[in-house]
Amino acid sequence: MSNPANQKIFLITGSSKGIGRFIAEYYAKLDYFVIGCSRSKSDFNHPNYLHFEIDISNESDVMGMFREIKTRYKRIDVLINNAAINPAIISAAILPSVTIENVFKTNVFATMVFCREAVKLMLRNKSGRIINFGSMATRHEVPGEALYTATKSAIIGYTRVLAKEVARSNITVNILAPSAIKTALSAKINQEALQEVLSRNAIHEYGNFEDVSNAVDFLIKDESHSITGQIIYLGGA
Repeated sequence: MSNPANQKIFLITGSSKGIGRFIAEYYAKLDYFVIGCSRSKSDFNHPNYLHFEIDISNESDVMGMFREIKTRYKRIDVLINNAAINPAIISAAILPSVTIENVFKTNVFATMVFCREAVKLMLRNKSGRIINFGSMATRHEVPGEALYTATKSAIIGYTRVLAKEVARSNITVNILAPSAIKTALSAKINQEALQEVLSRNAIHEYGNFEDVSNAVDFLIKDESHSITGQIIYLGGA
């Protein structure tokens, strides 16, 4: 069994599949202690991994998880806000209010709550790294993705302000915006439309999971203490 007292502790949202699952496995196998969460169970079993089955858009669920983390581990060193939802391509003129509310709750509200609670723990140690996931959608302004793009644009503004608020405590807050990667989420998107958007990047092909872990490796290094409030677009968006 691992000993989190001697390990850097990660908290990763949306860790049961896709990018979140990959980076959870990646860091657990590198001997970091990883706490993951998602709406569904995870079949990833590792001494360095602990999974919470919660709805991140439900503040009560999130606060319950943070209380347990605070009691058991007393700190978080790295927060990665990966979880997000993206509804089907739909015109802004016909977006149902319930869809708008649900997407903002998951993509924006949950990210802000996770940052708020993680910062409280990071301030104790005057150290921490927060990485919020963005999207190339904020650069390419794809018709039919007004809602998703709006949520990711909100995260940009929030991240840049938060970075300035916590900089003096050696806490960095950055945005990592991956190119499209072949996941269950990207498979639900119209593939012709997705290829057209990829053609706007400097690199027209799909990205891969290792692109993401490489960028995270860079951002969490002690030597990256002066890199904050920045957006890294993978694929050259």
